[in-house]
Amino acid sequence: MSKKDWLKKSSRSKADLFEVLIADYLAKAFRIKKDFKKEINNLTNLLKKFENGQFRTKEEQIRAKQIAIELIKFLKRENINNVKDVEWVGRRHQAQKTLSDVDLTLTNSEIIGISLKSTRIGLGTQKNLGYRTLKEHLSLNIDKEIEKMWEKIRLDLRKRGDKLKLLANAAKGVIKNKKRKYPVIEKIGKKYGHPVQVKSVKQSIKNFNNLDQEKKSAFVKLIFGLEEDKRRPLNAVTQKNKTSIYWNEVYNSIVSRKGLQARKLKNVSYGIYSNNKLLLRLQASFTNGIGISAYCQRAFLP
Repeated sequence: MSKKDWLKKSSRSKADLFEVLIADYLAKAFRIKKDFKKEINNLTNLLKKFENGQFRTKEEQIRAKQIAIELIKFLKRENINNVKDVEWVGRRHQAQKTLSDVDLTLTNSEIIGISLKSTRIGLGTQKNLGYRTLKEHLSLNIDKEIEKMWEKIRLDLRKRGDKLKLLANAAKGVIKNKKRKYPVIEKIGKKYGHPVQVKSVKQSIKNFNNLDQEKKSAFVKLIFGLEEDKRRPLNAVTQKNKTSIYWNEVYNSIVSRKGLQARKLKNVSYGIYSNNKLLLRLQASFTNGIGISAYCQRAFLP
């Protein structure tokens, strides 16, 4: 496993442990007959296998307790006491098309979807937008660029010697999965993937600014989770010395007003502004940072 893959897996395990610990605290606080011991033990044992695993585990335990205490206080101030179930959404959030990491189901069947983040700096990723979603909402079309990128990747591989030459004709998934065995594949992917990212940002900015007000709002609402039918989104972010908890509804008035505009930030990123104030930062990427994986855009709060 490469260092980058190791970091990715350890970070994902940290996030999972953080989320499931909070789910467990909430279940106890609202006297739900449910515990998450199995998940907690599995994730704790997994995290301890990584470098500094003991420290990372302890850090998430402390952070989870801190944010859980504040979260419970917040919910009670909001008169939310009638919780009948707590569910850890975890890695199923993509399939369920939600920002939620932990769901609280109330006795009236309303669901509060809690988006949890534990960061050292910044506010973490707000949402990952896949190519299909970007095609639908921004009419982004980089099919030809991706096709040309793959032609160049295969051509480059053919020039690299016997083993890589043979790999050049393999399926995309096979090439992608060989990046650990042949690290040069990652360099090749970045080389030919970067121009696609740059082109996609230019097109995204142009297409967003050409949308009417309703479609601009719909795209931004999608990023903030305001279009979810089944859940009422709640954000809970903990940093080193600060915890922020707020309903996503605070963005409703911002994203519904006129004045939404996209502007370039860097070659592979752009900002969405509301009346000249930066609202979101979007970065064009591939799911693992190299051109051989699926294209996406990651949205961050400024």
